Amino acid sequence: MTGNHNYKKESFDLIVKGIEIEDGVWIGAKSVVCPGVKLKSHSILTVGSVLTNDTEEFTIYRGNPAVPVRKRVIDYF
Repeated sequence: MTGNHNYKKESFDLIVKGIEIEDGVWIGAKSVVCPGVKLKSHSILTVGSVLTNDTEEFTIYRGNPAVPVRKRVIDYF
């Protein structure tokens, strides 16, 4: 979702902002990422979550609105 409308104006102007996705990010099925949000390196958004703010690196987010639940630890063999 990269667009929204300005509900404060009678003309209901369209507001368009990009979404930035860094390396190693995982976005679960049926999740919503709002306009202007940046998903930082190796962050995860779990299934069905709604992300309204930027994530932190190596952090797992869940819920509506999505909140951090724990750090993501990657095992390197």
